[in-house]
Amino acid sequence: MEAQIEELLPFLHDGRMEVRQIAIHNIVSFTLSSSEFFHVFLKHAKSLCKDLKALVKGDTTIAHDALRSLINLSGEASVCAELDDEDFIKYLIFTIIISKTNILADLGCMLLSNMCKSDSIASKVLDVKGNPVEGLTTATSTVGQLADVFLKGTDKGYNPQCNFDFLASVFATLAMLPQGRTLLFDKDDNELSPLSKIVCFTEHPSLIRRGGVITTIKNASFAVENHPALLDENDINVLPYILLPLCGPEEFDLDDMEGMPEDIQLLPPTKKREADAHLRETLLEGLILLTSTRQGRDYLREKKTYPVVQKMHMAETDEHVQDVAEQIVNMLMRYEGAEIEEIEEAKPDVEDDDDAITEV
Repeated sequence: MEAQIEELLPFLHDGRMEVRQIAIHNIVSFTLSSSEFFHVFLKHAKSLCKDLKALVKGDTTIAHDALRSLINLSGEASVCAELDDEDFIKYLIFTIIISKTNILADLGCMLLSNMCKSDSIASKVLDVKGNPVEGLTTATSTVGQLADVFLKGTDKGYNPQCNFDFLASVFATLAMLPQGRTLLFDKDDNELSPLSKIVCFTEHPSLIRRGGVITTIKNASFAVENHPALLDENDINVLPYILLPLCGPEEFDLDDMEGMPEDIQLLPPTKKREADAHLRETLLEGLILLTSTRQGRDYLREKKTYPVVQKMHMAETDEHVQDVAEQIVNMLMRYEGAEIEEIEEAKPDVEDDDDAITEV
């Protein structure tokens, strides 16, 4: 069977479209990392990726299977090295993803998410510029354009075939880089930053969307110089979007509610806390970063963050998450004498290789 698969590979660049279609259709299912023939594709990564990149730009049916194949293979460094191609990156973003009609946009988002795990590719994504898109965005930076399509494309509101949820993972990865964090805070002509457009999704039903946004918030919070913008109610105003997923159906005392963000006051008895323990931990870690300055700690105290964390801690069943919650309590309840040294060496979340997306 291995020999048969190798015999199929040259047909990916056959001059006849129907032959290319048959070849990629028969290959795609073997590109899963669990396939016993996965190593065959890695052995031919250079020539294979050249063919797959070309197929992505062709007939939609063929491009669909080519994208699936690249998604499955792109968790491997040798494949990402072949995708470290500015022209292909531009085509993926500006022709496939930022499209109101391309039915492959979500597959494009998945592939971009995998590719951005390569620092070299992530840097190229941050460097490329695009033209404003009428009806979508006036931004020219990739981050700005992707944030607009992510916002407007929610629940298939921009492209009726795609929801762009996997862009959340792209933002989370780009926010690990200093340049990525800078661009997330850059404001457009309307004085809105890309980050301000995506923070509202921390309670979205899609685990992919809200999980990526929550991780993006945490990673962006390593930019201590931008904490004022993060907390400013007239700017990003991130605190309510961190606290809301941490809130459950518990009621707060009237004294505790005074000063709380309005969004978390008088929540209904049906309110549910974030179900994923890792995301609860990530939200709490974002709060810890916001306590790294005296200004941040004072603001969190003023907005009654402690009662929210206290209620959450009481209901928490995961011991590790409880420990993180206790760190916040210690930071907020401690005596403020001399200024606590700010975080200098901390680094954003690095996603495990296992997080690479696989298209079944």
